[in-house]
This record gives sequence, structure tokens and C-alpha cells, in this order.
Amino acid sequence: MKNESQPYEIASPKPAALIEALRAVGYNLPTAIADIIDNSLTADARNVDLHFHWAGSESRISIIDDGRGMSESELHEAMRPGSRSPLEERTPEDLGRFGLGLKTASFSQCRSLTVISKARGATPCSRCWDLEYVADHDEWRLLKTPAPGSEEWLRRIHDRPSGTAVVWSRLDRITGADRTADAAAHVRFNDAIDHVRQHLALVFHRFFADGSLSVKINGDAIRAWDPFLENHTATYRTAEERIPFGKSPVVFRGFVLPHKDKLQAAEFAAAAGPYGWAAHQGFYVYRNRRLLVFGDWLRLGNPNAWTRDEQFKLARIRLDTTNETDSEWHLDVKKSTARPPVAIRDRLTQLGGEVRRMAREVFAHRGRYGPRAPAPQDIERPWVSQVRNGHRVYSIDRSHPIVGGVIRRCGQAAQEVETLLRILEETVPVQQIWLDSAEQTYDHAVPYDGVDYSVLRADMRRLFEMLTTSGINAQTARERMRSIEPFNRYPNLIKEL
Repeated sequence: MKNESQPYEIASPKPAALIEALRAVGYNLPTAIADIIDNSLTADARNVDLHFHWAGSESRISIIDDGRGMSESELHEAMRPGSRSPLEERTPEDLGRFGLGLKTASFSQCRSLTVISKARGATPCSRCWDLEYVADHDEWRLLKTPAPGSEEWLRRIHDRPSGTAVVWSRLDRITGADRTADAAAHVRFNDAIDHVRQHLALVFHRFFADGSLSVKINGDAIRAWDPFLENHTATYRTAEERIPFGKSPVVFRGFVLPHKDKLQAAEFAAAAGPYGWAAHQGFYVYRNRRLLVFGDWLRLGNPNAWTRDEQFKLARIRLDTTNETDSEWHLDVKKSTARPPVAIRDRLTQLGGEVRRMAREVFAHRGRYGPRAPAPQDIERPWVSQVRNGHRVYSIDRSHPIVGGVIRRCGQAAQEVETLLRILEETVPVQQIWLDSAEQTYDHAVPYDGVDYSVLRADMRRLFEMLTTSGINAQTARERMRSIEPFNRYPNLIKEL
């Protein structure tokens, strides 16, 4: 009965309508499973087992951990939508924020969510959200019994000292009405498993690397994918900088990955990551070591926002934050988007710009960067990038030893050579080069790759003779050749001259 004297009225959401809205938050299968694993980590789990069971429309996915588990009252609260306020202070290890992750992540993929949990010294307890049951009764009816077919996970939890199992069934967003015998549907299901493996290998790579977490998919352990190639000797690392902000600083560290020429073929393919080299450039934002955002320039840049460009594909930047600054980073429910606080954007732009500059140098000069090689600006190259009438053009450097030497030797034919060079300069296929770079997954060939060594030696000998006949001694000529592209790549052959 309404109380007309009250200055308010209750406007409870319709259960079925709200649940369907929660299903559309924006999770995909990999991000949904990652959110469930966050709960396992918060519960001090060290081992998580994912089981993907193919049975057409009856397929199931389960996530079972060895964490501390929950009592019956704790499980009831965990299953309540909005079980914790995002304004509550969290422990440093807590990877949650909104009290919605378990429910929204699960509802996004299935219509039946069963959670079975056991606290140490207690008996297992279970709760189940069945979306059809909620819709039929139009009430928030949380079932006290697991969904049919969940007996296996109830037994597994019973046999453990503690832990939790999350079981998804009626996977309408994944399998729908697929038949068990549908080979194409089975392939799609297996492809989804591969995408989950790749995503988790990146998101939790720091936990996998230090041994604090093991995740297996159908018995096979996921291996960490390190986006920074930290252990490779050719990776350039900036010093860590702690940028003061609020209760906890943001820790910045930039990485410039090795050029392809410094990597074995298998290393190059692995470092590209699941989405390719260009897609993995940019900032990697971590919250309590868990990756939130990757391969994103975070709309930073000056004067314009940076974009993913081929010449910056070797730049990857790590930002470490804590859960004490979630609101300032505008963290979303899925923990997959974040925006840098205004107070640190300028400093991040300065530091990020320097990493981009170094990455471009390494990319442009094929890895010739660092103290053991001539500085990039000291390398002599036959091509020069210039601006003419407001447009970028590429010219052949007439002062280059070979170019200049050939022109001088041509005598009366020098003007014809100049005409040839101008035609080459005016027809550089810039658009085609950029199109090829964007479309192909492999890098360009190393200079003289696949060319007979006798040709390379002959070209180097001609340059050496041009230098020595110009008046410098042999030793000085060899030193200069160490800074002339592309012969600077072959120091052993230079010694033989």
C-alpha cells in the first residue's frame, strides 16, 4: 500500500529488463573470463583451471580456482548485483571496483550462472542465476541449487580445502543453438578458446612470469606474453620515473623494441603479438600489475593526438597504477578503458614523445641505434627527406660518396646522370610504399639480402676506391665506410678492404 505522506516513491528496476541491459555492457569472451580471474586473484588463488566443454547448445565453460572460497552469506552477497560500492576503499590486492564484474561478465556470455564455493573448514555452498527463471517470475530470485549438470564442479570443490567454481551454461552468445555435430560451429568454439588464451597471456603476463598465478585451459598452462621483450639484449629501456599523483605515483617506463634485423624469425613473429606490430604500439596501463589498456596512445600528443603509425611500432610504454586512483583514471566496469588524469597528461606526453622519437630512429635506421654504432644522425644515406613548397619530397644526396663519385667520373655525361636522378626523385612511389607497409605483415628485406656476396663485395670495393682516389688514406676510408648506409651493416667485409 502506498504511503501518500512520504515525499518519495520506490522505483525498483524490472529484474528481467535490467539483466538484459547488463548483458550489453560490452564484454567479449576473453574480457569476461579475465574479469572472473580478477576475482580469483583477489581471493588469493594461485591456480585457476578453465574448462571449455563442447556439446553444441549444451556447451559449458567453467572457471575453478584454489582461492580462499566463500561462506554461504558471502556467496549471497557476491551474487547480488552491485554487491559493493565503487566508492569503498579497497585493499591493495583487490582487482575489483564496481561489485558487478562476476554478474555482468557472466551474463554477457550465458543465461545460467552457477557459483559453487567452499571456505576452508566449511561445506560447499552454491547459488545460481537462471535468467529464464528470473524473467518468468519477474523477481530477483537467486536459486540455492546449482544448475542441472553442475554436479562435477560440486564434487571438485568438495574435494578441495577451499576454492570457487564459476560455471556458465546456456551459452547463447557463444554457441546459441549450434548442434554438437556441426563441425564449423566446433571450429568457431575452438577459435574462441585460442582468443581467450592469447588475451589472458597478455593481461596477466606479469603474474605468470613471476609464478604468482597459473592458469590452465583444458589442462594446458598459458604462457606469459611479454609485450616489452624485457629480457632481450637489444631492447632499449628508459629509466623508471615516478610521476607524483594523489595517494600513489604513476610509474612510467618506456621500451623501444629491437628492429626486425636484431631478432630471429620466431622472435619477430612472437613479439608481434596477437594483433600485429602496429596494433601493439603505445601505452600499456596496469592496475596492481593487471593489464587494463594496451596498444593505445591514450589520446595524448602535441599538438595533435598521436595515432598508430608504422614508424612508431617499436614503441611500447608501461604505466603502473594502483586501485587508489581508479576514479581519476575513469576506470569502466569492464576494466578495459582508462583515461590519464589531467594533472599528469603533459608529463606523459613529454616522456611518451621521447620514446616515440627513439622508436622512430630505430625503425628508420634498421636497428642502428645505441653506443656501439654511429649515432643515427651521423649515418650517410643516399636519400634525403626534405620539404618543398610545403610538401614532403625525397632527394638523392649528391654529396654521397658513390653518387658524387659517379657524377664526377661521368664527365660530359654528368648532365644525363642528373636528369636520371631527377626522374627517380620525382617518381618515388611513396603511396605504394606506405600501402605495401600497411598491408603486409612482414618487414622489408635487409639491404643486399638474397644478393650474391660477390656483388656486395664488388660494390664495397668500388666505394672504397672512390674514397681513396679522392685523397684520403685506406684506414680513413674504412672508418668512413662504417657510417655509410648500407655498407655500415657489414663491418667484417670492411675490414677485408
